[in-house]
Amino acid sequence: MRYSIMLQLVAGTTAVLLGAAALFAWLQNRTEPVDLRQNAVSTGWRSARPSLES
Repeated sequence: MRYSIMLQLVAGTTAVLLGAAALFAWLQNRTEPVDLRQNAVSTGWRSARPSLES
């Protein structure tokens, strides 16, 4: 009985750590920089990409 509880705890902890590692790897490998989108939000721009209309 105790072995199955320990096995569930280890499996759950492993799943959480693998999920966090996958999320971190995805965040590190994105192509669009995050600071451009934050700058667009803070300055009120609609898009971080320059428009061709001006």
